Amino acid sequence: MKPNSYTINQRPLSLYSTLENELQFEATKNYLFDLSYLGLVQVEGDNSKSFLQGQLTCDVANIQPDHMKPGALCNLKGRILALMDVLQWHGVKLVLPKDMIDLTLSDLAKTAMFSRVKLSEQPIKKILGFYCQNSEDLMPSMIEVPETLHQVKQTEGYCIYRISSKLHIILLDHQDIDPIKEPFITNKQWKGSLAWHKLQLLDHLYELYPESTGVFLPHRLGLHNTERISFNKGCYRGQEIIARTHYRAKLKHEMRLYIIKSQEALHVGQPLFSTDEPRLEIGELVDYCPIGNDQTMIAASVLIENDSPQCYIGDHLQAVKLVPIQARANA
Repeated sequence: MKPNSYTINQRPLSLYSTLENELQFEATKNYLFDLSYLGLVQVEGDNSKSFLQGQLTCDVANIQPDHMKPGALCNLKGRILALMDVLQWHGVKLVLPKDMIDLTLSDLAKTAMFSRVKLSEQPIKKILGFYCQNSEDLMPSMIEVPETLHQVKQTEGYCIYRISSKLHIILLDHQDIDPIKEPFITNKQWKGSLAWHKLQLLDHLYELYPESTGVFLPHRLGLHNTERISFNKGCYRGQEIIARTHYRAKLKHEMRLYIIKSQEALHVGQPLFSTDEPRLEIGELVDYCPIGNDQTMIAASVLIENDSPQCYIGDHLQAVKLVPIQARANA
């Protein structure tokens, strides 16, 4: 079954039916997703964890075979270069979009050589997503599903970890994918990475793209409220600015989800402007996902005091109505 693709920024995401059908989910069914846009970085060496502890924002010391951490790589100015999941399976691995791997390897290589650590992109047979809504419905064959947030279940052939209340990522190495995938295809519960992206946005899980690397501080994306940022570990790159923002600055922005209707092109980093004169910047576009009928779900970092029902996006000539949608509790 060959997928179609939809490009967000320059990243192609897969879909296996029409856009409208692809993004619909029945409340009592589980779904499996093709996540071919993701890849792996292998971190090798006795000092792998201590090296990453000084580079990433999460507490790498707490990573165990049965527990992973979402993390971020920042520059010295505290701005996010990449977001990734960090786990221990056949060594220490980073899971992140393929189009962010070269940037991440290039950045980490500058200090890895001094820590006797080797970094490399690692091929893997398949990466899947699993949306679990009903324990009585179709489940991935021969895979034990984690029950708590960031819990990991693994064997020699697979690794699965939970990233939100209902979303899981499955890494398949030596295990055959067909017995896992075919039942979902047969029951029309197999979807592409675009549908997965929509679910991630609803769970406050935003993506970074090559176009948005080095743009956002963690607090602009609300990452200080997640396990991506540790305020208790030792020093790491960008920590001074991140800590100063957290303890001394008054936060002016918060992440919000809206639905807009527009045929204009979107890209991350576009400013949002008020419709009043003079036009003032009220926020910034962080991520987005089309949902059909010229409608798009957008994730934006918006001024907390802003309550405007509409705005201009970038240099668009037509203002758009901002319809708030409630993100799901991430647990």
